[in-house]
Amino acid sequence: MANTKVPKEMLQDGAYMSIAATTAGILGFLKEKGIPIKEFVAYFGDKYEDSFSDLEGEPIADVMQHLLMLEILPMGAQIVSTKATKDRAEAVITSLPPKDVLEKFGTTPKELLSGFKVTAREFESMYDTFTPAMEAIGLKFKHAVKEGNEVLTLERAPKK
Repeated sequence: MANTKVPKEMLQDGAYMSIAATTAGILGFLKEKGIPIKEFVAYFGDKYEDSFSDLEGEPIADVMQHLLMLEILPMGAQIVSTKATKDRAEAVITSLPPKDVLEKFGTTPKELLSGFKVTAREFESMYDTFTPAMEAIGLKFKHAVKEGNEVLTLERAPKK
């Protein structure tokens, strides 16, 4: 078994499944123990605060690209569309956990989340972890569900 080559797609799907299950499991554990999910998301986000400092002042489209490539897509989301102007970038991505991947493992997003007693909205709150890092570099980050997809938005924060 040690010499068995696992197809790259299978490894990738397994990683997406593991991330989705681990995230749902953490959130379910927090709920069960009475720890507000918002507290965990805020804690996690604070740890990210300095991670984007090298992107301060970069074009907003580049910051969005970095966020997508290094943070969002590795969780299994897929890009539906992107658009950007000088002061605003938007990416429409598939919602997490990725339906097509979970179905390969014999489950659905609803079944996975309900197994951990987590709602889709609670799961999606993990995107809030990026808020402090974006604020630290002068950007405002928002996310919202629209037509079954997640819409991520970065805007230049008003100067104080």
